[in-house]
Amino acid sequence: MLPVFIGVVAAALFGIGATAALGPEALLTNAWVDVVFWTLIASGAAVSAINISWECLPCQFAQWAQRKDLSEKLCRDVPCVN
Repeated sequence: MLPVFIGVVAAALFGIGATAALGPEALLTNAWVDVVFWTLIASGAAVSAINISWECLPCQFAQWAQRKDLSEKLCRDVPCVN
């Protein structure tokens, strides 16, 4: 959740800075400003999704490899164990 919040804050700061530097009329005519704004928010959401899935990957790999010793160590505190 924190990366999404940081992405939204970065996008808001970028919007304020772009408005101060380019003016409000230029924001409507320059398409790159919208692309950067939404990319900042999307990158925060992507980092958040990667963090959620990264927590489960070592445990899932140990289960896939059928290693009981690794599975017991890696899956002990993981909330996404099947």
